[in-house]
Amino acid sequence: MDLQDTLSRGPDESVEARWQRLPTTWRLMVERGGPQAAVGRGVLALIEAAAAQPELRRLYPFTSHCVLRFSSRGGHPPEADVPSVEPVREGGFRVLSPSTKRVLGEADTAEAAVALVVARLSAPAPG
Repeated sequence: MDLQDTLSRGPDESVEARWQRLPTTWRLMVERGGPQAAVGRGVLALIEAAAAQPELRRLYPFTSHCVLRFSSRGGHPPEADVPSVEPVREGGFRVLSPSTKRVLGEADTAEAAVALVVARLSAPAPG
């Protein structure tokens, strides 16, 4: 099944297909090793932690510059409209605003970072 077939089946199937493909892609990058392997392990940990959260599992996941991002809207290219999360080279994780210009929080584990993203989903927008 190609991307066009996946997208034509509807947003739910497109999102689910993406959740299935994304960790495979990052596992392959980690297995290849190289200078980005450590960051790749952090991204993979974030993907796995996020996949376990029903609130995030409904969103379309994608990565850009080693940042795990989420889109609540269908369509291509995806548009990040909720907080994102990235591994920090020195260890730990950083939660970023949808634009990735502001740090919203930091955590020691992927699970804790993902919990911060989930908490931001239900928080009222600043007024």
